[in-house]
Amino acid sequence: MKDNKTALILGVTGQDGAHMAHLLLQRGWVVYGGFRRGVTGKTWRLDELSITDKIRLINIDIGEPYQLIEAFRNIGPTHIYHFAGESFVADSFEHPKVTIDVNAIGTLNVLEAMRSAASDARLFFASSSEVFGRNKTDLPLDEASEFRPSNPYGISKLTAQHLVRLFRETYGLFTSVGILFNHEGPLRARSFVTRKITYNLTRLRMNRGAPMELGQFSAARDWGSAEDYVEGMHAVMGLESPGDYVFATGRVTSIREFLGVAARAAGFAPVFENSGAEEICYDRTSGLRLAQVSSRYFRPFDTPPLTGNAARLREKADWSGSRSIERIAEGMIAADLHRWEKGILNV
Repeated sequence: MKDNKTALILGVTGQDGAHMAHLLLQRGWVVYGGFRRGVTGKTWRLDELSITDKIRLINIDIGEPYQLIEAFRNIGPTHIYHFAGESFVADSFEHPKVTIDVNAIGTLNVLEAMRSAASDARLFFASSSEVFGRNKTDLPLDEASEFRPSNPYGISKLTAQHLVRLFRETYGLFTSVGILFNHEGPLRARSFVTRKITYNLTRLRMNRGAPMELGQFSAARDWGSAEDYVEGMHAVMGLESPGDYVFATGRVTSIREFLGVAARAAGFAPVFENSGAEEICYDRTSGLRLAQVSSRYFRPFDTPPLTGNAARLREKADWSGSRSIERIAEGMIAADLHRWEKGILNV
């Protein structure tokens, strides 16, 4: 591998891409950031980290193989981080072909471009815990667990994951996979439930108004820290050989629990009443209703709560794990309060 520290991040404007760019810049890397045409106005994460002008932004569409080859040849990256793609499970039922095309065929294009123009580089591909789907075991899931994706998004990620392994074994490329359980932080989009909660709690604290509407409070995920997961990704790229690694905390957190923790961080005293579709959360001090259940947000094909086992990542990459859900929620509330005070309400 070449000695120069040049990285290309595909999907640099997303949560993981922005955190990775920030980490690499701090460690002296030259960072190129790939983004799709039409998302130039969505650099708010890079702006918030004060790194937009430190990244060499280039237009790359992973659906265009020749554009990828040209970019890889011109940049000569030593590390390639592949975060680009469709990321919404619910949308994948509405747009299955787009999801498959972007996530699976797009990844194939990236791998072919790497084989043609950057075969000495190292690649990290961000897969998803959705590849496990409706798994039959109650044990924490690891790299050897059965894959049973239950939505088009999970199928697209599993297909891409197998392609990454195929190119590793067939062509000898350094291609590693991170099977990522949910990971959250201040740079999450508001379309994800954790950020929806912290944004609306901030709104309610600063401006009152109507309560937020959520799906079942009992829904749960293995939620870790995006910043800590990115640290693990970079560590994987420094190992002697490539491989597949689960990124997880091993603990399930319900929406109810996250809402309670975040509400306390926002200065409320949350109380939960009723159950099921009638459950509500209100502030004991003011009586303000904070959240209520709405059937509009029920997922008919939701993946059951799963936990992951990151023992291999801890052992091989010396990964220290994720910060607690309490610290994650506190950091997200602090960021949203800062944005509100600055009048930044559209991110």
